[in-house]
Amino acid sequence: MNPLPRVLRALLAGGLVATALTVPAAGPASAADQSVTVDLATTTGTVTRAGAGFLYGLNQDGTQPPDNLLSPLQVTSARGGGARLPGHGWIGDGYRAGTGYRTRINSALAQVRRLTTGQYNASYDLLVSDLWGADTEQPANTVYPCTNGDCTNWVSFIGQVVADVQASGLRVRYDIYNEPDGTGFFPPGVNTPQYFQMWDSAVRELRRLVPSAQITGPGVSGWNPNYLSTFLDHTKAAGTLPTTLDWHFSGTPYQDVQTARSLLSQRGITGIDLSMNEYLFPGDQHAGYQAWYLTQLAKSGISRASHAIWTDCCVGGTLDSTLVRDGSGALRPTGQWWVYKSYADVSGQLVAVNNNGGSTDAVAAKDQTARRVAVLLGDKTGNTGTTRVTINGLTSSPWLAGAGGIQVTLQRIPDQGPLDQPAVVSTQVVAAGTSSLQVPIPWTGAQDAYFITLTPASTGAVTTLDATATTPGANYFEYGANWGRTDGVADMYAGTANWSYTPGSTARIRFTGTQLILHAVRDQDQGRFTIQLDNAPAVTIDDYAPARNASGVVWTSPPVAAGQHTATIVVAQDKNPASTGHNIALDYIEVKP
Repeated sequence: MNPLPRVLRALLAGGLVATALTVPAAGPASAADQSVTVDLATTTGTVTRAGAGFLYGLNQDGTQPPDNLLSPLQVTSARGGGARLPGHGWIGDGYRAGTGYRTRINSALAQVRRLTTGQYNASYDLLVSDLWGADTEQPANTVYPCTNGDCTNWVSFIGQVVADVQASGLRVRYDIYNEPDGTGFFPPGVNTPQYFQMWDSAVRELRRLVPSAQITGPGVSGWNPNYLSTFLDHTKAAGTLPTTLDWHFSGTPYQDVQTARSLLSQRGITGIDLSMNEYLFPGDQHAGYQAWYLTQLAKSGISRASHAIWTDCCVGGTLDSTLVRDGSGALRPTGQWWVYKSYADVSGQLVAVNNNGGSTDAVAAKDQTARRVAVLLGDKTGNTGTTRVTINGLTSSPWLAGAGGIQVTLQRIPDQGPLDQPAVVSTQVVAAGTSSLQVPIPWTGAQDAYFITLTPASTGAVTTLDATATTPGANYFEYGANWGRTDGVADMYAGTANWSYTPGSTARIRFTGTQLILHAVRDQDQGRFTIQLDNAPAVTIDDYAPARNASGVVWTSPPVAAGQHTATIVVAQDKNPASTGHNIALDYIEVKP
């Protein structure tokens, strides 16, 4: 498989790089101070999480990535159709439903089943043209739909797709043709007579078979209002308007969405929503720029948007490289993954944000049920100056204050992979009744993102608990097989150690509070373990040290909502090459109220 990305490869093959598709060049990082103002007293709508979507983010059978890496992102949209799977789809089967087509439709429906049912309930754009085989790897002698005005086989293909979707009992949006604007996907080009014959015949057959079919298009490869205008004029006159007007790769997403609405309004077209089911060029895939892009999508009111795929098309199961594999082959989060996780935590009601004309912007929301205010910040130019975030209107949400006031936590999301968890930059507590506060951000990494949370602050002392405490209660340990205990260890908290040297051995820490601090032995014979907080991704901890530290802090959890939580520890299969053993020896924990 050619490693070039789908869109770029098609552009190079056709010698085309349209103005609308120019990849923004990353300028040098500057160091200008920025200011962002958040007003909790002014709500602007309900959070939709537009942008929490992926093009070909799952593996072929839809089982990867695992739920602990997928569910925290609260995915709202996805897109696929079996591109580049063996057999070349309908084309490779001689323009009929053979094994090539079956491989693609079965893969697509497996992904649909995973993402549109059960806990996810996302929408799925079924890429009809990828099922057909137009994925830039189709043979040179391909006969494209409606060549010489003959749409017979194409209409038969559409009927087959609908029959297979209906037999599955699943719901999809029919995304008729990917990037038809003169690229390697559809050489005849968009808005040509052959294109409109292809489009019109597909829409009419879909609506004949499924009158309520949800149809997406035209899916052009970049924001181009001229293309969209011609498309809307024709499809309105022909009675073949889509239910979703879609394009790819806006450079200015907020402004482009408003222009798209104007194009519809000027033509008296109503009842059509908007989507961008591919966004972010390769050079844009950094935590900071991605966070900025999500702020624009959230403010724009677009219905759906999906992260583009570039390096592992099309069944890698890495959520478009927002997950990476470590030396053992396990999937681990990157900074981009944590940006999506933080975006998922921006819940409830959106509130007003003013970026004062700067390159840094934010999306912010308040959630009374979760008793949390969340602010995600990104920068479009790689600015590294100080950003001062002012949050006004605190008294408009009295539920935000706890007995100890309001806890304010600033986290940095480094642009790196793997990234086990964001770094806590600062915390502060402000008194209940405070109307405004300021959070200074020392934006040191040009491609980093930042995340601010406001939660109720509790009163009370930190709870300290020895690792031998196994009686169920507010805080206690649970041990599985192959764990032992040693007493009389002079340099440990209570003179005791709970230990295991057997890979796969599991222990759980049940705690009630807002943060967990784990103390354990670091020494020359200590191994590695993973620790997973609730359903978050597991973090790998290396307890090897050249000199013994029996009671040091080996892991501090990120702040969590007050309540009951579980941290699961598993002794790792591998160890630091310098270590002489796999031993893991737990000492005690601290739990913040």
